[in-house]
Amino acid sequence: MENKPKNKGGRPAGLTNRQREFAKYIVEGIYSNAECARKAGYAEDSANTQASKLLNGRDFPDVVELIKEMREARERRYKVTLTGQLKRLEELSKSAEESGQFSAAINAEKIRSALGGLTIDRREQNHVHQLDQLSRDEITARLAAIRKQYPSAFDDMKRVEDAKHREEPVQLIEAEFTEKEPLPKD
Repeated sequence: MENKPKNKGGRPAGLTNRQREFAKYIVEGIYSNAECARKAGYAEDSANTQASKLLNGRDFPDVVELIKEMREARERRYKVTLTGQLKRLEELSKSAEESGQFSAAINAEKIRSALGGLTIDRREQNHVHQLDQLSRDEITARLAAIRKQYPSAFDDMKRVEDAKHREEPVQLIEAEFTEKEPLPKD
């Protein structure tokens, strides 16, 4: 059994899959630090603390180094640098402002401040996977409540037991349309 080098906390040196995933999300630049930690698999209640530790440079220097390398690789690949983008957005903002296009100038400044790390888009979509957490009975109960609350949305519903013998959807739509309002003939 070989001895793996240890880092400062006594853990084996190198990166875990979660740390690599975290770095990938950070470099994407779409999510907050805590959301990056959650997406990488860290617990919901400790994601903020974990993100802070992963980024502070002391606790997990390999993570910070990986983020740096990934950003540099991205800059080389796309020929886009942070400094270059910040400069370009500043030029666009000034030009838009001089032209009286204040909305465009404000948008350029918003993007520039987010890119520079001054602001973070805090919109998080926590509701996306709520249904994944529910049991079949809970989902059925929610659907029943929706049907009760919005009965008109379910008026024309037909239960299909055997799909082999039903009419094609396009044929049904065409038949319904021509019965109600026939198309004028030229």
